[in-house]
Amino acid sequence: MSKLSEYEKKRLENIRANEALLNGLDLPILNLKKESKGKTLRKHTPRPALRKPQAPTRASARIRGKAPDMSSTDYVEPTSKKARHEPVDVNDSISEEDRKKLLGVLKETIEMPNTKPTSKKEHAPKEVESYESLEKALGQLEIRHEWATVKVTPGRITHCLFHPSPTNILAIATDTEGHIGFWDVNGKEEDGEPVTYNYRPHKRSITDVHFNPADNTKLFTSSYDGAIRIFDLNTAQFDSLGLGSDQYPITGFDMAQDGHGYRNPLHYQATDQSNQVWFTTSEGDLGFVDTRTRKKEATIREVKNKKVGSVHLNPVHQHLAALSSNDRTCTIWDLRMWSKRNAKAEPLQTIEHGYSVTSSYWSPNGDMMVTTAYDSFIRLFDLNKDNKTLELKRAIPHNCKTGR
Repeated sequence: MSKLSEYEKKRLENIRANEALLNGLDLPILNLKKESKGKTLRKHTPRPALRKPQAPTRASARIRGKAPDMSSTDYVEPTSKKARHEPVDVNDSISEEDRKKLLGVLKETIEMPNTKPTSKKEHAPKEVESYESLEKALGQLEIRHEWATVKVTPGRITHCLFHPSPTNILAIATDTEGHIGFWDVNGKEEDGEPVTYNYRPHKRSITDVHFNPADNTKLFTSSYDGAIRIFDLNTAQFDSLGLGSDQYPITGFDMAQDGHGYRNPLHYQATDQSNQVWFTTSEGDLGFVDTRTRKKEATIREVKNKKVGSVHLNPVHQHLAALSSNDRTCTIWDLRMWSKRNAKAEPLQTIEHGYSVTSSYWSPNGDMMVTTAYDSFIRLFDLNKDNKTLELKRAIPHNCKTGR
């Protein structure tokens, strides 16, 4: 062993001195390590898809040594916006055997009758007496299944939600490639693999997903491909919500809650709001369609010159809608002011942000709103007593580097 230099001797002496100092302080050690219960989480690897014989690669006339065909037809200017992709036959996406299995899972998931009480009792939040009790409660949390993660969709997940069923846990996820996946959380295949099913109802990224507030057997999805699909949990079949001859790059949508109907000025008739769907587009539009009308055609207005990313209707004051936009604003609209006679309706309030606003959502009781933006702030607003304008309550900075 080589002789230590003066520098090394000094360094070791400093280390021993620091250790002695720390030991003398007698600092308490917080033990956050959870005792192992002998259960290890497995990584779920989806089964490889069956590969079909690949069709011969097409070769151009130049490669084949043929002269180009100069004949062409006259170009006709399209009369309306068209979808960028051909329609998808989503009902044949999985095998008949898997479809029957999925129907069994959905049958267990669909809410049984007489499970909703007629009145709800409000419970005040419990006060935390000490952090020790909270730490103990958090330490008891555990993953109940044996997989660390489960591959539900092929692509990157854009949205996820659970079915509001009291009888079964059904997780749903959508991705950037137009897939929607279902995971029976408590189920397990014969070989021990998780129970997952996958459809592809859209050709482009799915931008939003909601259950119908009045019927949780109907699952709505929207996409940049211009379509709104409806998945029926009773039949495991897809349908399309007609928006007319035009196709719009839909960025998000919302459906009104049941039981707070008002006269809809867009169609001059009383409506059950659970049948109303409001949607936004990347072209700055806000649109509306009534699902009950025989000739389903969207009424749409350009409200911004940049992308509108989301729309959310106030759960209590159903005529109030919050829109987030890439023009750095969140706007509040009174939908009762929208009519064919009032084509230039103005927002009740425009709230400026530092950068593009990515989302704006009302609280469940409708008296507050939260916004997120690329400026790395979460903003909370209170709804004033006039039910028209908002007042900033708090702006919370974060370091999530959103949009970077």
